[in-house]
Amino acid sequence: MSNRKLLYRDIKNGRMLKNNGSWMYCSKCNNTVAYLCYSTYHNFKFESKCLCGNTSSFNLGYEETLSEIVSTDLKLIKNRYCCAVDDAPLFSVVHKNIESYKCTVTCNKCNRSYTVKEELL
Repeated sequence: MSNRKLLYRDIKNGRMLKNNGSWMYCSKCNNTVAYLCYSTYHNFKFESKCLCGNTSSFNLGYEETLSEIVSTDLKLIKNRYCCAVDDAPLFSVVHKNIESYKCTVTCNKCNRSYTVKEELL
């Protein structure tokens, strides 16, 4: 396990099971909105609108700036978004509990930053 320390952690209208990752919940209805793999990211910014109408945001990071390499080519492996370079699992979204979300995540292995935006029906 890594001895890395979070540089920043800002959560609004949500909560996490662990300090730097794991399950993410809506603070209004307590439904699960996503899962963050705590050992594979440098920076993580996730905003979602829950089916209950609550909008939550999660902003966590070990570095102050994002990488200059930006991509939208995340792999989806077994319902988990993974790095396109090394297949490192980064995060999962619980689609049945949210209306929409957007996310930016930086892989700590290859330092590539990914952006995902999805509107769900």
